[in-house]
Amino acid sequence: MDTATIVAILTGAAGVAGGWVGGRRNATVASDTVQMLSVQIEALQRECQKIPPLLERIKVLEELITQRADVEAVKEIVTRIEEKLDGRP
Repeated sequence: MDTATIVAILTGAAGVAGGWVGGRRNATVASDTVQMLSVQIEALQRECQKIPPLLERIKVLEELITQRADVEAVKEIVTRIEEKLDGRP
């Protein structure tokens, strides 16, 4: 499930919760609750915006790890070749 879907679901849930609470007798409490939910949704949306750059960083790190493993494999091959050229078992 992508971040846009999660944010849409939470926005809908906040709307439903706000409507339900708004129907209650105490309009002040309802208004405060809706405001609190709005603040939380905005915070969640800001956090969700951080996810794509983090995924890109993960991708770069995975590539670096793969490259390092490839270099280590080449080092092992070179060491074996050197051993054979030196006559070592």
